[in-house]
Amino acid sequence: MPGRLIGSWVFTALVAACAADTFAATDAEIQLIQNTVRGQHASLADYCKLSDEARRQMVFQTTLKLMSDKKLTDPQGAGAAAGAALRKACGLESTPLTNLQLRWQVTAKPLAFEAGFKTVGMLTTASGMANQIYVPENYKTSDGLLPAVVLNHTIGGVSGHLKTQAKSLLDAGYAVLMVDSYGPRGLRPGSVALLPSDMAKDAYDALAHLQAQPYIDKKLVFQTGYSLGAFVSALLASPEGATALKSQSRFRATVAHYGSCSLGDGQLAFLSADSDRPVLLLMGELDIETPVKTCFPMLDQMKTAGKPVQWHIYPNTTHGWDKLENNGYVYRAANGQTMTYRYDETVTKDAIDKMIAFFKSQT
Repeated sequence: MPGRLIGSWVFTALVAACAADTFAATDAEIQLIQNTVRGQHASLADYCKLSDEARRQMVFQTTLKLMSDKKLTDPQGAGAAAGAALRKACGLESTPLTNLQLRWQVTAKPLAFEAGFKTVGMLTTASGMANQIYVPENYKTSDGLLPAVVLNHTIGGVSGHLKTQAKSLLDAGYAVLMVDSYGPRGLRPGSVALLPSDMAKDAYDALAHLQAQPYIDKKLVFQTGYSLGAFVSALLASPEGATALKSQSRFRATVAHYGSCSLGDGQLAFLSADSDRPVLLLMGELDIETPVKTCFPMLDQMKTAGKPVQWHIYPNTTHGWDKLENNGYVYRAANGQTMTYRYDETVTKDAIDKMIAFFKSQT
């Protein structure tokens, strides 16, 4: 069963721990975060010696873990208050991050990708494909250079629907590198989740790995993401991200499946006005998990400004339309509104066709 969307609670904790300095939370929750952070060090002085970034990350990760364990009723207030109290205890001035800086915070260690390439067999599973390169059946390096696609998963991690997506791309002549951002780090999908910026860094590392292969066309590496991974697709369209995440290269284009353009009322953007790489957003009209409304009027404004953005909204379609394994799952938003995932074979096929056509149009 899919985990709750990252935008509905992980970013709440992130903004709380790293940015906000106004808060309202119980003293017990605030103290719990402080005690947990301080308990990881021999003394407060050892914690205070850490860099500003390291201290922020520790407060954030602690808040996130306690929230995942259902020990916080107000993670936003508690995280902000605990961070401010710890800074004060260290005799440090508060230096909250701006929302723009929050877009590129990286909390995870780098992934490793396997050398060589494989082809899909009858017994190949989606999880078995993770973090290694797959090429079309019967491909030989003498056949020439291959275009490639990096896949970024949902907050539910690598699951069956990604094999369908990968197989479609392989059949269309692309090499595929499906990134598992959870498993190698010992993270359980849907609990202590990563940030879209972490996964964007993973995508850039996957790009570098692909471009290091002599059989990959370095100029034709694309990315596609699903839900949480779709936030990544939007982030990758910005040149700022490549600089912030220290990537030497950029993706040729990206496609976002059932993602959003920003968090909440737009205070934290995934797609931004500086985007200069082609991006296609595929969205569901009935999706309350990653609602279409966060993209407007921004998409219209970007299009008018000549930005390389395209989009398509599928009528009467929910989140996760390609996830047969989640058909019937009921998602409940923070406001109590619910949405039942509906697998849609027709939409799934059309979205795949639109993705491949979009990639081919960029060659």
